[in-house]
Amino acid sequence: MENIVFLFKQAAALGLVIFLAALMVISRGSCAAYRAELEEYRFRFPFLASAGLYVYTRVPWNFDSYNRKVRAKIADLFGQRRVDALFTVHMAQKTALVILPAFMFAMVSLLGQADTSFYFFAVLITVLIYYQADAQLDKRLKQKKRDILIDLAGFINTLALMINAGLPFSAAVSKAVRDSDLERPLYKELNFMLSEINAGKPAARAYEDMAFRCKVPEVTRFISVVLQNFNRGNRDLAYVLRTLAQEAWEKRKDLARKQGEEASAKLVFPMVMVFVAIAVIVLAPAIQSMGR
Repeated sequence: MENIVFLFKQAAALGLVIFLAALMVISRGSCAAYRAELEEYRFRFPFLASAGLYVYTRVPWNFDSYNRKVRAKIADLFGQRRVDALFTVHMAQKTALVILPAFMFAMVSLLGQADTSFYFFAVLITVLIYYQADAQLDKRLKQKKRDILIDLAGFINTLALMINAGLPFSAAVSKAVRDSDLERPLYKELNFMLSEINAGKPAARAYEDMAFRCKVPEVTRFISVVLQNFNRGNRDLAYVLRTLAQEAWEKRKDLARKQGEEASAKLVFPMVMVFVAIAVIVLAPAIQSMGR
């Protein structure tokens, strides 16, 4: 009887391997329409991207409340322009992150010794991995806001210097954006805002939309001040921008101080472990000699 069960488990494991291989072959063309989104999203385990996309697009699941929250985060992180495609990639990422541990746990269950606690922790770990992608999305969104706040002080200061030199405000913004790294979140949003203005969108509306996309209080304040002083001439605007730049630098200092404190807090546990290891190495010979 035990031999029959063992052979059945081996056959099931082989069937699982064949199923996964067939899934990888069948889903080979699923990534073609999402190559740009996969690169922008920074898909983990790219070899599972096609399988994740294939499974997600064919499983009839729909959770409206959850989907709205995730879509809002994706829109804040990547912009509203391709939210549908990036949402699909995000869900494919979650699906791919489940496929890998589920396959590994199933193989261990079939070829090894598994009890009730193994299945409990297998399900728990799989669920945690599934929702870990959402936590990663929150982390990236937080980092984006930090990067915007870090770049804001230098951008405002550059604007103030250019306006003092006699450059009109709109020209100063365009030059500051052209001379910057457009991969940085703040300058990417500014560049998109300028393209909207060039396409015929009213400047005030474009600035307001940018503030809505960034969702950073300091950016919102900068834009509201700019819009209030837009028609008062460069002299008043330059003075206001210098004040805003000083405030932004203080915020940047506070952020750097906070990040330093967070880094110090993260080092506490490794330092404790190192201290314990050193104590064991130093005290073990003394304890052994006392025992003798």
